[in-house]
Amino acid sequence: MAQIRRQLTREDVDRIAEMDTARGAFFQRDPDRPDSRFVKPRRRQPVEVSRAKARLRTARWRSERDRRKAPTTEQVGMALATALATTSWSDGLTGADYDLLRRALMDLEARGFSIEEAKRTLRRLRLRLVDPGDRAGEESEGCGPPILQDESNKLPF
Repeated sequence: MAQIRRQLTREDVDRIAEMDTARGAFFQRDPDRPDSRFVKPRRRQPVEVSRAKARLRTARWRSERDRRKAPTTEQVGMALATALATTSWSDGLTGADYDLLRRALMDLEARGFSIEEAKRTLRRLRLRLVDPGDRAGEESEGCGPPILQDESNKLPF
């Protein structure tokens, strides 16, 4: 059950102030006392400093991507969508599927991106989206040569 606190009176306030002055006058801490903390607390930094650090990390990340000419997944996807929109679908989907990837990679190269970085981006996307059982036997899985792919239908990434 909660207790009801009574209002402080003027005498209570004066008494508290007297005890605080006595505490400061008679009971000072020894500045040379031993430190009892085993682990020092981390000092909080101002919000402005942490935001400036975040801006610096973001700028470094963007600069590194620009230096490597690495496209984002969105840019690779837009290149695939462009290749998809410009492909003639009169053929079957066997060779045309790989033609789409080749067109997308050529489009990225024409816009100034590195094809090797685009292939790495596509490989990361495939690893994220395709079940490992379905990727079994691909060269990048470390299983040796592909089992179900012949040389003409080999993935370009």
